[in-house]
Amino acid sequence: MIFEWKKWSKNPKNILLVSLALLSVFVSLANLYDKNQEADQAVFEHLKAINDEIDPPQGYSGPSENYKLLLLLDEHGELPSSKERALQKILIDIVYLLEDEHTAQLEKKWTKKTTIQTNRLKLQQKYLDLGGEPWRSETNIAEQLARNQWLLERKIPVVELEIGQQGFYFVYYLLNHWMNFLIVIMIGLLFFDFLTSEYERKNYLFMAVQPVSQKRFFKRKYIVALSIFIGGLITLLVLGFVVASIFHGTGSLIYPVSIYQGTTVKLIPLWLFLLKTISLQLLFISFTLSFLLLLSKWLKNALEVLGIFLVIMFVPILIEKLLPKIQAINAYLPFFYMDLSPKIAGGSGNVSSSFLTQLAILISWNLILALVWRLNWKEKKR
Repeated sequence: MIFEWKKWSKNPKNILLVSLALLSVFVSLANLYDKNQEADQAVFEHLKAINDEIDPPQGYSGPSENYKLLLLLDEHGELPSSKERALQKILIDIVYLLEDEHTAQLEKKWTKKTTIQTNRLKLQQKYLDLGGEPWRSETNIAEQLARNQWLLERKIPVVELEIGQQGFYFVYYLLNHWMNFLIVIMIGLLFFDFLTSEYERKNYLFMAVQPVSQKRFFKRKYIVALSIFIGGLITLLVLGFVVASIFHGTGSLIYPVSIYQGTTVKLIPLWLFLLKTISLQLLFISFTLSFLLLLSKWLKNALEVLGIFLVIMFVPILIEKLLPKIQAINAYLPFFYMDLSPKIAGGSGNVSSSFLTQLAILISWNLILALVWRLNWKEKKR
């Protein structure tokens, strides 16, 4: 094992790739800072859009359909009934809350912002319940209210999880956006010559006279590759968590993550989402490494292995984009577990969207590859 590790670690290509992976953690954190600046502006524009649906500018004389306050007035410019008066009061209250919400956003008073936003959303929903016109700038009120209620009950500051800079939220960001396709690329680049170099340098002639069976030799290669990659992955996640926590705090592991099941939405804590993601990702890594080494054993040429490996792993993803019908079977094929976020966060409610089913599918494919390796050894013995 130590000998294999030393050979791998002395390869300049691998040192360069590991250095780039470490650097990418800091680049990702810096990128999140820029996204947060953009998010502040996006919040302002969103609140302004809601205000622009309600309140016409001074001296406006255009169509009444453009503004909700004008829609309530009759041809004489008066409120015709108590219903319209109730709707007007709600709209005016919302306008004041929009201003307060924007101030809380600028001052980074997140709990206060959540409280104000919750009150504003309740008023928007009440406006709809009384028969008001649908909102153009707010379409997921029920989901936001459920999420905010979760946050307020647990006294967790609201953040936009996709761009959260705190420790646990940054780990979520890395797993969801940074790791998915990069895992396959990094496995390919780090290990495409890990086994083929033994053939290209004719080391297999030396191995043939050693008191170590080929089966044991290949197992050792696989275990070392798996240990290096999983160890490196965990190191990157821990590094990202530590660096983000130093600058922005740790965040909360019970922060709610939205899970979509058909037309319904439920909330699960962040720790459960991360646990599911990491579990499936480790099984996917195990399958991918085993598959790459099997190709290496058969082809014995580094560049051929890398090319065929990347084609086999990425072509199904491209086909899925072109042929939507293939989505009916993508839950059962290992190649489609490269991007885990839609597997866990979304589903159609059928059995293939179950986490336990997905777990069983990846375990099964790992066992299938193990069987292929086993049959290959039997052929060699003959």
